[in-house]
Amino acid sequence: MTRAITAMALAAMLAACSGGTSADYNRVEVPEKEARAQAAIDAEVARSGAKSTARLGVPVATPTPNAARDRAFPAAFRGFWGASDDDCELANTAATGRIDVDGDTIRFYESKARVQAMRPLSPIALSADLRFDGEGQATIATETYRLENGDTTLSRTRAAAAGQPALSIRYKRC
Repeated sequence: MTRAITAMALAAMLAACSGGTSADYNRVEVPEKEARAQAAIDAEVARSGAKSTARLGVPVATPTPNAARDRAFPAAFRGFWGASDDDCELANTAATGRIDVDGDTIRFYESKARVQAMRPLSPIALSADLRFDGEGQATIATETYRLENGDTTLSRTRAAAAGQPALSIRYKRC
């Protein structure tokens, strides 16, 4: 009988230590993003070794292309630009030469242009197919934008095409 009681007590103690549902000290809830990052670190350690990974880091994947990102102006091009000093005075509500480049849209005095397609030409230049809407009309044009003078000047050019004159304007950053 003593053996049976001892065996039952031992079984109860083992069951209590087996990690039941009330406490699981070996499992930590980790958000999915952090789990993927840890998996990338573990894979790089397995491939290159811990010392090399610690010294060089983990390669980061390039962002997946998507339509919105492909049509957005790079950060260096964004902001307010003025064709003259008066255009940069934000209180000047009649600033006809001020433009606002933001994301995939350029806002002009009485119209706006939305990027339909964009092609980088260099780190400081790009070509964009734009749909202009304003004053009751909609037109499509291809323009080239180039940063100059340490990103303080924006050059906007367009070749003459079907009913549209050539265009060359230089703006300064406001």
